[in-house]
Amino acid sequence: MTAAGTSSIVCMRTGESDQGVIGLHRTGLPDEVEPGLSARFMGIGEQAIVSCLVTTYYSAAVLVPDALGVLEGVEISRRR
Repeated sequence: MTAAGTSSIVCMRTGESDQGVIGLHRTGLPDEVEPGLSARFMGIGEQAIVSCLVTTYYSAAVLVPDALGVLEGVEISRRR
């Protein structure tokens, strides 16, 4: 936000049927628990606490260029 109380806002239309932005996840990961989510055993600590590394992978695909837009100079204010 600027000193004048304005900001820029990114807008996106979502969904495949609306030709917007869709989320993608990678499958076939090592130690995969669910599509795009892997959990890898890292060891057991001195107090018998199990450590795991949980990783998730996400991407986005913009199906058409006008699915994204930027609103510039938007006045940000709070009502009391």
